[in-house]
Amino acid sequence: MLDDEKNVVLEDELKFDKKDIGSDELKFDDKMMDCKHCICDLLSKLVEEQTEHQRKFNRTCSLQNVRKKPFHSIIPFLLQTPYGHPFFTWGKVGSEDCFATVFFKVIKVDCKENCAVLQLLEPNVSIIDHEVNCVEPAMICDVDFVIPTNEKVLVDLRCYSAIKLISPDFVKKPG
Repeated sequence: MLDDEKNVVLEDELKFDKKDIGSDELKFDDKMMDCKHCICDLLSKLVEEQTEHQRKFNRTCSLQNVRKKPFHSIIPFLLQTPYGHPFFTWGKVGSEDCFATVFFKVIKVDCKENCAVLQLLEPNVSIIDHEVNCVEPAMICDVDFVIPTNEKVLVDLRCYSAIKLISPDFVKKPG
């Protein structure tokens, strides 16, 4: 494995090894801890990182490595409210394929307005407890992978106090 595939580096402020994504070993510098818009700043860095991965992939793309190349243009994450609850929303509303998700990819960020456009990532299993008809946080752990969708949601980032990054390997190509 090449070093640039093994390591994901978000500027100089946030660095983590691919194996650490989703762990508690992320390293933040003091500037991010003082920031009033830390989640917005981190999401901006994720947009840059995803764009850089896509640019590198497009330069080295061949039919042979398309099947082998992990789908790293998406760095999935979860948002958490100040009360410790995961943010969730609905996808494919009005269809038999309606789903709830807590998994997202950042598409666009506006730190001046402290908002972001997020792409919904559909979990491979339902996270709805059908006995009480609501998202069950314990069922999130049963998800093995997510699939990108074409659906998006606009969120006010002031409503969230934490973000949890997940390994890009958690995302599978649709189809």
